[in-house]
Amino acid sequence: MTEREMKIYAIIMAGGVGSRFWPKSRESMPKQFQAVFGEKTLFQRTWQRITKLVRPQNVYVITNQIQKGVALSQIPELSESNVIAEPFGRNTAPCIATAASVISSKSEDSVMIVLPSDHLISQEDNYIEQLRNAVQVADKRKSLVTLGIRPTHPETGFGYIHFEKEVEDIELRNYGARKVIGFKEKPDPETAAKFVESGEYLWNSGMFVWRTDVIVRELEKNLVHFSDFYDQLRMAFGSSDFDRILNEFYLRVNSISIDYAVMEKASNVLTIPSNFVWSDVGSWDEVYRLSDKDKQGNTFVGDVISFESSNNFVMGNNRLIALVGINDVVVVETDDALLICRRGKSQSVKEIVDLLRKKNRQDLV
Repeated sequence: MTEREMKIYAIIMAGGVGSRFWPKSRESMPKQFQAVFGEKTLFQRTWQRITKLVRPQNVYVITNQIQKGVALSQIPELSESNVIAEPFGRNTAPCIATAASVISSKSEDSVMIVLPSDHLISQEDNYIEQLRNAVQVADKRKSLVTLGIRPTHPETGFGYIHFEKEVEDIELRNYGARKVIGFKEKPDPETAAKFVESGEYLWNSGMFVWRTDVIVRELEKNLVHFSDFYDQLRMAFGSSDFDRILNEFYLRVNSISIDYAVMEKASNVLTIPSNFVWSDVGSWDEVYRLSDKDKQGNTFVGDVISFESSNNFVMGNNRLIALVGINDVVVVETDDALLICRRGKSQSVKEIVDLLRKKNRQDLV
């Protein structure tokens, strides 16, 4: 089967809340739908990248009911029939199971590309070439393929992929693919340093490529209740019954990631070590790292002035923000909230969102 004959579909997962980006990111307008860098949102950038490889009519977006309208408004060429609205969040395995059911109704022997909607990627030609290789090897070897990112530093905020450096298989070598030995959770600094030094570990990007029939089989084996609903979801897509069946499935299925549910259990997992510039933009600290800085190491967005202050990230809103003798902080202002945190601690901003929910401050989440 040539690439031209191969049926390729893409799934953009766009239902996350982005709680680490509070107070800018809210349930109704999370970070993927915001222009964190430049004029286009991360979601729009994801769409533009993948439609260089996949026909727009074969790209599906999975989000939730609250965000469905936002997704449609940001991509005018996106058909409403290509947007799947989850009734509520259940992590990535149920999300991907739903997508696989939908794509299977179109073509069971197709290849699926599964992408998060909130990543920042440059060197896009390189990125598309790696995806094209992943599509080919996933189809030919009926393997589960993930793009792994060659680490540039011992990052503790990412999971890691342990892979075989040596490859004897000529076909795998031609596509730049390697066998996966295992997946590792977010490490402590010492372990992360050992991972990077060994050259045998990649950052887990959360980008996957597989044949639709292959991932369906794996999910039926490993995701409880999926086999009970697969045929129903597949046959109901496009009808008035689909939302009802999807809601019943989500009420019964466990909330679990695709890594835990499938990838860590499967034996036919490959990775393609990739070196395009990538970030999951997982926190305000990461935005600061990626942003331009002045001579004092500050990144200021909005009306901000400073005196004897360095290495700060400040995003203002409608008022002047002045810093005096302040170093190494993150400040983010919105109309109704102000975040101040020490740089290096912004991964914990999601704890503030949890506290707000416990205090029934839904107006702020």
